[in-house]
Amino acid sequence: MYWATHNKPVPLSEIGWVNTSYLGSTSRSCDPMMVWGTSVDIEEMDSFLEEHRNQHSTFVTPAHILIRAVTESLCQHPEVNRRVIGRKVYQYKGVNIAMPMLQTSTGEVDCVFMQNVEELSISEVANYLWEAVREKATKVAQDKKRAKESSWLNNRLIHMGRNLRLSWILRMCRLGFTLGNWTRCPSIWPWQRGLNHAGAFVNYLGFSGAPPLISYKPSSLPMNSCNIAVTMGPTEPRPVVIDDQVVIRKQASLFVRMDHRMVNGNQAAAFISTLRSYLSEPHTLIEIKEVNTLQRAA
Repeated sequence: MYWATHNKPVPLSEIGWVNTSYLGSTSRSCDPMMVWGTSVDIEEMDSFLEEHRNQHSTFVTPAHILIRAVTESLCQHPEVNRRVIGRKVYQYKGVNIAMPMLQTSTGEVDCVFMQNVEELSISEVANYLWEAVREKATKVAQDKKRAKESSWLNNRLIHMGRNLRLSWILRMCRLGFTLGNWTRCPSIWPWQRGLNHAGAFVNYLGFSGAPPLISYKPSSLPMNSCNIAVTMGPTEPRPVVIDDQVVIRKQASLFVRMDHRMVNGNQAAAFISTLRSYLSEPHTLIEIKEVNTLQRAA
């Protein structure tokens, strides 16, 4: 059991009158979310990934870099690393991230929860996610094997149990979200973490076959704890202007959804600028991690 946030709320003087107005007046009929769509130059990412793979045994992808970039950006902008509980705003103790992962064999999407990601390097983030993929793939394979070897009655009971769990989610999730988002509750069960204790939802949609992202609104569960969602689309060559010359560069769409109850437009812009700089210069993430490690050792 642990508490994801500090026990005292953030003073309203730190939030400001605009955010306080949203915090005090929003209801289910009002959407306090703002979405900022932009693009990021990732010309250096391929060379960084190749260099990193040559130096380390872990296979690193743009999704892992995105997680590290979001983490460092949240560390530099702690006013974004918060969550709303009732009519108050609480600061997270660390950076907690949820990332959706597709099970290709079943088509189901599971969210992987990562706690205190600021303590992990890019390789450690990649190892964590690859291990989660292996565990889920192994479980799916075991379930298929068990279904093939079991009797019809046993498979029927398993199917009924799954339907009962989904029915329970349908009927009880509203109550669970209400308790988790109007009262400061500790994390006790694993299923709580991704729903009520993840400050950021990071989504990488640059998989093979994905179309270019021109417009995208990251969705949110009605009372989820993820008050910021970052989505990056696939890489594509685009014309950009550099030194008054039109050149072709590798670009990716970037969409950030933030909760206006705790973040204003200027704060959102500052966070996104930091995030774009890390994604366009991923080698700085290695340098920052080394500095942080030395500081903790000292």
